[in-house]
Amino acid sequence: MTAEAATPAQPEMGLFARAWGVITAPGATMAQVVANPRPIGILFICALVIGLAAAAPMFTPAGQQAVLDSQVEARNAMGRPMSDQEYATMQRFAPYFAYFTIGQMFIFMPIFSLIVASLLWVVFNTILGGTASFKQVLAIVTHSSVIGTLGALAGAPIQILQSKVTPGGPFNIGALLPMLDQSSILARFLGFTSVFQIWGFIVMGIGLAVLYRRKSTGIIIGLIAAYALIAMGIMSAFS
Repeated sequence: MTAEAATPAQPEMGLFARAWGVITAPGATMAQVVANPRPIGILFICALVIGLAAAAPMFTPAGQQAVLDSQVEARNAMGRPMSDQEYATMQRFAPYFAYFTIGQMFIFMPIFSLIVASLLWVVFNTILGGTASFKQVLAIVTHSSVIGTLGALAGAPIQILQSKVTPGGPFNIGALLPMLDQSSILARFLGFTSVFQIWGFIVMGIGLAVLYRRKSTGIIIGLIAAYALIAMGIMSAFS
């Protein structure tokens, strides 16, 4: 029997205790998550909070205009300027941006979590010979989303005050490197990537290290590298 399959039983932590523990003590909390994997509750809370935080600026006319402006900028950066007809269509839908944003989180986050968990489960179980359950891997993925949720909560007031909505939020890494050509793939990637995303990958790596009894450093580097390659590849393809 492998080490990850022999994880001793531990007392269960409540939903909010796990959420707080992921932020303050990720190693100990992930040990509890591995012993008692419950991915659904934390996924629901994260989807709800991220959806509300992302949608908050869009309930105001200034926030709706900020979304329109960000879409125009994104299309220009890709070399595909938005036509007047497309812009007019988006203006008609602007009052519904907030509701659409909240709703899509309850669709996107479960699908994304399942895809990520499936890929990780295949890599660690099929390729590297682990024996952890899919539910355990999914629980780690969903609990690491707490960090992104924290980032969304922290960024929402700033975006409301600035009337500016960006994919990476106000804490994106690109803000630290304004000298980069903003139309370049690297600048777009860094502008899309929040420091909270990197923190989330670190927490996810810690959880996988606890589950599979491996060193966390290599897992964390692998997760961030895979994210960078996939994200920049997609941006390059759309360019």
